Amino acid sequence: MTVPEQYLGVWQRKQLESPAGIDNTTQVYWLQTPSLHADIRIPADRPDFSGKASLQDFSLTELKQLARQLGFAGVTRVVDDTCQWIRQLDYQPARTDLDIGRMQFNDNHLIESGIARDYTEIWEKLPDSQGATFALRFTEKNTTRSPEQSQAGILVVSGDYFIFVRDRSHPLPHATSLTALLDDTSYTHPQLIAMLDFEISFGRLTQGSLPWEIQLSTLPFREGTPLFTTSDWAEISQTKAEYIQDVQTVNGIISRHWFIT
Repeated sequence: MTVPEQYLGVWQRKQLESPAGIDNTTQVYWLQTPSLHADIRIPADRPDFSGKASLQDFSLTELKQLARQLGFAGVTRVVDDTCQWIRQLDYQPARTDLDIGRMQFNDNHLIESGIARDYTEIWEKLPDSQGATFALRFTEKNTTRSPEQSQAGILVVSGDYFIFVRDRSHPLPHATSLTALLDDTSYTHPQLIAMLDFEISFGRLTQGSLPWEIQLSTLPFREGTPLFTTSDWAEISQTKAEYIQDVQTVNGIISRHWFIT
């Protein structure tokens, strides 16, 4: 199903009202294409983690601060004035209820009222997000690790904005939240790092301080860096059904296979 045109673009949340109170400080961006969506939600009080180079540099206390982040990606279905976000990739453990809301548009403003949950969100569309939009899925393998790791992801672009989502290598155990998992003392520090190794990066294609600049990420050390470099684009080959990209990272060489959605 194709999402109606009025949904397309990047929406910035201005306010959330729920039984827990009013939140107008969390940084929230939702990018919608004709088929796929991606969403990132970073608490305003997340500490400044500048100086960290990888998740291995984070203490348990600092990992717990990251665990409060939210974000997801997947397929969007719209029926009349209701919108459902089917989460195929989720930073937090899978939820059991539907993520569905009733939508009321007013030009570039939107009021979303929860159906399965009690909430109201106020959204505003970012002007530079209107224009060309596309979505890609990918799978990637770290060919230098043993055993070889395989992960999946999504890249969505609208106007001058992108959101890149890359899943963790293993599904999360069942839990009410990531915070609850990190409070479980039976897990080792490397296991907790693996749970938090889920990237959602939001940024600008050309209007940042550098091309493909990551401006907000669930991996704070990614902020201010490019999602792609010139050398990344140079290492792309094409087959009939996919594009294959080899990327050098701090964790080794990643072989990423892109599929156009």
